Amino acid sequence: MPNGKLIVVSVRPPVSVHRDGDGRWEAKPSPGGLATALRGVSERRSFTWLGWPGVYVAEGNDGLADRDEIRERLADAGGVVPVFIDQSDFEGFYEGFSNGLLWPLFHSLPERAVYDREQWKAYQRVNRLFADAVAEVAEPGDVVWVHDYQLALVPLLLRRRGLQCAIGFFLHIPFPSSDAYRTLPVREALLEGMLGADLLGFHSYEYVSHFRSSCLRVLGLESEPETIYMPMHAARLNVLPIGIEPGELEALAESEAAALEFDRLRERFEGRKVIAGVDRLDYTKGIPQKLLAFEELLATHPELREQVVMVQVASPSRTGVAEYQDLKREVDELVGRINGKYATTSHVPLVYINQHVERDRLTALYRVADVALVTPVRDGMNLVSLEYIAARTEPGTLILSEFAGAASCLAGARLVNPHNPHRVAEILADALANPPSKIAFEQMVDFVYSNTSGVWAQRFLARLENTYEELELGVRHFDIDNPQIRDAIEGAQKPLLLLDYDGTITPHAQVPEEAVPSEHARDLLRKVAELGVAYVVSGRPAVVLDEWLGDLGLGFVCEHGLNIKDPGGEWPEREPIDRTVLDEVVRPLLHDFVERTPGSKLERKAASLAWHYRAADPKFGAWRAKELHALLDERLTGQPFSVLVGSKVIEVRHNDMTKGRAASELLERHGGTCDLVIAAGNDHTDEEMFDALARSGHHSVMTCRVGSRNTRGQFHVESSAEFMSCLRRIVEIWSARGA
Repeated sequence: MPNGKLIVVSVRPPVSVHRDGDGRWEAKPSPGGLATALRGVSERRSFTWLGWPGVYVAEGNDGLADRDEIRERLADAGGVVPVFIDQSDFEGFYEGFSNGLLWPLFHSLPERAVYDREQWKAYQRVNRLFADAVAEVAEPGDVVWVHDYQLALVPLLLRRRGLQCAIGFFLHIPFPSSDAYRTLPVREALLEGMLGADLLGFHSYEYVSHFRSSCLRVLGLESEPETIYMPMHAARLNVLPIGIEPGELEALAESEAAALEFDRLRERFEGRKVIAGVDRLDYTKGIPQKLLAFEELLATHPELREQVVMVQVASPSRTGVAEYQDLKREVDELVGRINGKYATTSHVPLVYINQHVERDRLTALYRVADVALVTPVRDGMNLVSLEYIAARTEPGTLILSEFAGAASCLAGARLVNPHNPHRVAEILADALANPPSKIAFEQMVDFVYSNTSGVWAQRFLARLENTYEELELGVRHFDIDNPQIRDAIEGAQKPLLLLDYDGTITPHAQVPEEAVPSEHARDLLRKVAELGVAYVVSGRPAVVLDEWLGDLGLGFVCEHGLNIKDPGGEWPEREPIDRTVLDEVVRPLLHDFVERTPGSKLERKAASLAWHYRAADPKFGAWRAKELHALLDERLTGQPFSVLVGSKVIEVRHNDMTKGRAASELLERHGGTCDLVIAAGNDHTDEEMFDALARSGHHSVMTCRVGSRNTRGQFHVESSAEFMSCLRRIVEIWSARGA
């Protein structure tokens, strides 16, 4: 894997193009933390970056020469491959859907989010353009790393194209609570798109938790803390907060421009405490809330009015958007009000800079500032807080919003709720009155220097490659056209088939009683029984199997191995299972959980009890299932019963009842005559069957997991529909042989 090239996919690459004075295309570097983070990686492996070149170029013959020239310039400037986008599509995709809907929604401001169906279509088209561009340059063994919310559909689009590459996705902004996310009209598509990746990266565990909750509530996908299992693959979730390169800040601070700015600021604010605020003028950054807190400080601490100055840098952003123009007016009015009330002939308490400030000059401000006040209402990470720490030569105080991703990393920061200006003012006053904590500052310095942007990129890529090798390689797709599989099937004269029912022969139903086989499924199973020896190995009671499938010439295993009926035979008498534990210990507990979990139900079988929660609230049901599992494990200690965790079901069964034992018994009956065993199933009970067959030593066995690649079986398929399609192909092969 490490030998493959790295393909980075982002809307804006580290290089953009424009025409020079002679009308020729010229490529220039574009500043960005991502480019810095990947600089070290690009020096150690082959590297390609896909992104929009920053200009609109006509399609067809009119723009052909321009596009070719742009490709050459970008290739020469650092291996960038341009993705050309029509202007109307880009506006709908970027300004509309990405920034007008996803940006506010993901920052937990759904009231600002505006959905437009045409913009959604543009978003889909542009994501397809990026996926197509990746597919053109990707080769087996490459690593693809997709970045941010604008390209959330790309991972799944790549997976559907069958790329034999590790696919990573990193979300650089927050992921909202499931309550907020569920308001998104196209909520399923974005989750499914992101889940196409092998590894998803987030800045904080809070975002991972929100993402898992949304996957459960929207897609019905239960998950482990770091893994979500889907039909065709698993996606790992990782907390990997991005960093900065502190050495760059040190170098900037030592530049001539920074030194001159530092001397100027120190002289200007001599004898006063300095508070620094550095933000982009965006409604997520909490600038009005910050100014209200500063106003509260001056109002409640008159002794500080001549002793403190706040320097607020607010870089212009999206100046043509009405919402941002309104924000600028609000901030301008607050600045005017504060200075109008508290400025004197010798002192202006609030210095407001509404323009872009070069980074070398910002480092001078960081060094002068006694306190950095960083109060976004929501922020994915917030690198200003890290830059303040890296730029300083002596300790300072960082006051940081608890709603910034950096809050979970910087243990030495003083966390505040930006929506409580009175409390922020109190903490500001305390910070100004007392020297900064050296221990707290050193803790933050340790994080900044040990978690650089380069280290972040290396960690992500290492985990992506390890995840791909662990989860994606090994289990093969059950492809009937594969020569080895087809040869084994064609050569089988006396096959034995062991087929699970729910989730394999037929899809899971919301209500178990409604999973009646279709006539198409019945016809296919009848043909299977005519061409080989076939058993339906199910958790269903015997009476249900007889009612639904009893006239098809099949054999049956009921209740996960309780009893076996041969094709054309009768159910044999078996010594009944002692139900005392089930009726006196398990049944009251399950009944209690039915009463406390709306939508769940209890199913009584001859030798087991099952609690189904498929129709319950997904999050509540999953939580209850974990609670029930723990209680059952405790109460069944020392008893001959075990707890089986299935698909939306918790079942208690006798230890003698397993599909593994049933499979072993069937091999004893038929193993001497059958020349091929095909077994298929979709849950943990079927893994027992696969294990038993693997240990049997039979010379020809095919085991297929339906709906998951997380299996000890040899093969997998995506769904029961796909498995039945494979079974139909097998029947056609065997039928043609006898024609």
